[in-house]
Amino acid sequence: MASPALQIPKLVARTRALPARKTLLFNQTSLLLQSSPVVLFLRPGDFSAQEWRNLRAAIANIPSAPSPSSASSAASSSTPSAFDTPSPALKLTVLRPGLLPALLRSSAFPSSMPTSHISTASHLSGPLAVLTAPALHPPTLSAILNILTTFSLSPSPNAPPVDPKAKVAPIVVERLELLSSVVEARAFSPVETKHVGTLPPLDILRSQIVGLLSSPASRIVGVIGERARTVGRTVEGFKLGLEASAAPSDAKVEA
Repeated sequence: MASPALQIPKLVARTRALPARKTLLFNQTSLLLQSSPVVLFLRPGDFSAQEWRNLRAAIANIPSAPSPSSASSAASSSTPSAFDTPSPALKLTVLRPGLLPALLRSSAFPSSMPTSHISTASHLSGPLAVLTAPALHPPTLSAILNILTTFSLSPSPNAPPVDPKAKVAPIVVERLELLSSVVEARAFSPVETKHVGTLPPLDILRSQIVGLLSSPASRIVGVIGERARTVGRTVEGFKLGLEASAAPSDAKVEA
């Protein structure tokens, strides 16, 4: 007997006003998704309160890359100011059930964020969490993915103990699954997100691009400079030859 097909919930525009507390939560989540260049959508499992604290502490210990605004301000002024604000850090947020469908139904949802993958049943049903980063920094993204993998494969405290005499290995269930990501307004699958984490930092990529663009010009300058030096040496040789040939005739005239 064939299993029934999974029905994707239909998104209908909201007409009923939300209470004040839900409106505040709605606006905060919408602003978080809109202001974050990197958003990871996660499917959390049965984590205890202590495990959530350990996960947040591990994420907080990751050195995040400075935002472009803080980097430019640091370059323009070397002395710290009392009004300087620290760059935003990595943030793990557990979304309330039904909040993402409500965001998709709203006109306030960020237009820059692609919705083709978010509108699927994997994102609209079940528990959902988002991990946001203030800037795209591939080494930081790689460290985040390593931490998520470590916590995902950790055994559940409520799981029964593993029988060492069992002939069949227990099935490992991911307790923190990466569903997708949005990086610089582009949607990526979990495999593509891992590829983004293997890229070098943006500063190194910029320096490589500058090197590729400037190397032909430097080679041309080197060739022209070498030609000029060759012509200079040739002219200097002619000058020395003329002086050597003129020296005997001057000696005869004096005699």
